[in-house]
Amino acid sequence: MKFLKEKISSILLIALLWTAVINSGTLGTLDTDLRLQMAHAWWTGTEEIQVSPDDTPIVRGDIRFGVMGVDGKRYIAYEEGQSILMLPGDWVGTQLHHLLPIADQKTMRDWAVNFLIFVPLNVAAVAACYWLIKLFGFKQRTAGLAAIAWFLGTTLLHYAQVHQHNNQVLLLVTLGYGAALSYVLRDRPLLAFLSGLALGGTVLIRITSIIHGLTVALFLAGGLAYRRRDLVKVVQGLGLWIAGFIPFVLLGRIMDYFRYGSLFATGKSTEQQQLTTDPAWNGLPDLPDGYPLINDPHVGILGPLISLSKSIFIYDPLLLPCLILAVVFWKKLTPYIQWYLVTVTVNLGLHLVAYSRFVFWHGDSAWAARYHVTSVHLLLIPLVAVLIQTLRQAKAWKAWLLKTVVAIAIMVQLASVAMPMNLEIYQTNVGMPGSRLEFRLAQRISNLVCLVDGSFSKACTTQHPDKEQYLEHLNHLAFLPFTYSQQAEDDVVYPLSIFLFLLWGVLLAFALVVTLKFVFI
Repeated sequence: MKFLKEKISSILLIALLWTAVINSGTLGTLDTDLRLQMAHAWWTGTEEIQVSPDDTPIVRGDIRFGVMGVDGKRYIAYEEGQSILMLPGDWVGTQLHHLLPIADQKTMRDWAVNFLIFVPLNVAAVAACYWLIKLFGFKQRTAGLAAIAWFLGTTLLHYAQVHQHNNQVLLLVTLGYGAALSYVLRDRPLLAFLSGLALGGTVLIRITSIIHGLTVALFLAGGLAYRRRDLVKVVQGLGLWIAGFIPFVLLGRIMDYFRYGSLFATGKSTEQQQLTTDPAWNGLPDLPDGYPLINDPHVGILGPLISLSKSIFIYDPLLLPCLILAVVFWKKLTPYIQWYLVTVTVNLGLHLVAYSRFVFWHGDSAWAARYHVTSVHLLLIPLVAVLIQTLRQAKAWKAWLLKTVVAIAIMVQLASVAMPMNLEIYQTNVGMPGSRLEFRLAQRISNLVCLVDGSFSKACTTQHPDKEQYLEHLNHLAFLPFTYSQQAEDDVVYPLSIFLFLLWGVLLAFALVVTLKFVFI
């Protein structure tokens, strides 16, 4: 038992250290900044919409300007779940700024939310992965190595730095699957209820997470049917699950009722209704008919699969080798793993269909196919364990081949967090080569080499002096001390910048030592 606790502690420590090392100190994206703005407005009693009189909308539905809600008040048109999660950190950051104003208030709020909310949630996601792998019957050592490989070798790492709600949804869905499987194996009613509760939480964070709810319920029903062979037991289990699912879903409906005046309204449905009627959009060009569902379905289905800019096989390079192993070892997998893989494949398919006509099927400037990577992460949980188990048993060239696969996957993910997410997008916006719908991973690798050798390519920022001033704030490593040092020209913040560099260096060294010790000793 002591050995088991030590192994779990090592896994959590590794996840904690790497999550801290890659942290940028920012929320990483306008979407999350706006959700933090929502949280701040709730407890301060201020308006959610914070735009200056000089700001004008860029396009109909500009998210910064929100939508018209009850009594003509404007609200940011997002689900409330992530804002609820961030609210305690926002409050702490604000109080810390009053007590010790070592940085501006927004920076300290971002830091507090990062390290008090998102870092623990990302560590919890790794713990949930480990738990689920153990439930699937893998040995402790394999489960530990797989959980670390899953964290460092998938786009989970990127979304541990850029705080879209992907990883929070992933955590809850993983817990939902784990609790459902535990209920199937142990017949404890509370577990079925908790599984539903976790999935209800995902819907509060993102309304399309209903898909996750459906597939977890399907997994539960199939698992019960296989284990109990009793329709009554299946119905009872689903009833407990639905009872857990309802509270957070109902909370979301109540909150939207007070915001938009209807239990059936959401921010996005209200936004769509107001695209032609909201006076805030007066004078702006009309959007295409049917907006935002304007693509041919094949565009949003094939794009996440085969496009160089977003392919789940390119940006999660573990996926294809793991799928090959799944085919090879299918008959050796337990029925629960087989059924899990079926339901998660359905999950991915439903997400492909759901976003197939959406104008931003690609997640706009987000890294990889943002709306689909959570399904990929779920699919990889047992498959990475299969890969690690195979690697541990393999010899000679097979072992080296699998080690190379894992190493490449980790290097790809490190590249994704090494520089600010929007660098390649800004390069395009100021007229440099590249596009959000071109081979972004190759652009990122080129940009990393350019940091070391500015003469490496004509695409290097230093080769475009007329553009460099517009990219300087992004052309650096994306870790907290490097991000903060952009503000360090002020003598007041310079000592703090030096301290952050020293602390980051210690954390990086510690992370490397602990990880290598865990993997190789």
